[in-house]
Amino acid sequence: MDRNVEMRKFVDTWIPDISPMASLVLEENKDYARDCQVRFNGQFGYEILDGHYRHIIDIRKKTCTCRTWQLRGIPCQHAVLAYQHAGQDPEDHVVHWYRKDTFMKAYNCFIQPIHNIEMWPHTSDIVIEPPEPKQMPGRPPKCRRKSKDEPRKKYGKLSRRGVKMTCSKCH
Repeated sequence: MDRNVEMRKFVDTWIPDISPMASLVLEENKDYARDCQVRFNGQFGYEILDGHYRHIIDIRKKTCTCRTWQLRGIPCQHAVLAYQHAGQDPEDHVVHWYRKDTFMKAYNCFIQPIHNIEMWPHTSDIVIEPPEPKQMPGRPPKCRRKSKDEPRKKYGKLSRRGVKMTCSKCH
């Protein structure tokens, strides 16, 4: 309940219509767009020169060859430059799930409080027990304990206990 109230108050602090994270990414993309050059094909397509790379933008389909726009839903630096060339605001083309009204729909329903567990009504129904353990597949492990006199493993790595150590050079 507290989280819903806090999130509803958080939405009131938003200055634009989109979330702060999305507006931060959009501002970074606007900064990166300054280093690019734009070429317009006369209809809906743009060619953006970004250093050695050429990216094709279609603002009608909202696609870019860098695919950042399709993956994030926030116009990439190339799309930002294309919208600025077209005289449109890139903020208007951010996908709806970053918008204030969509965020408010997630926190629109309130959780109703319930009584403490001591105040719950007592029932005379059957007590639910945990399920019985099942036998796991495979060979069961040995459960016996070895006595003190019984030797340890006869295979594998042998211990060096009781072996006289000598140097190989001077003996």
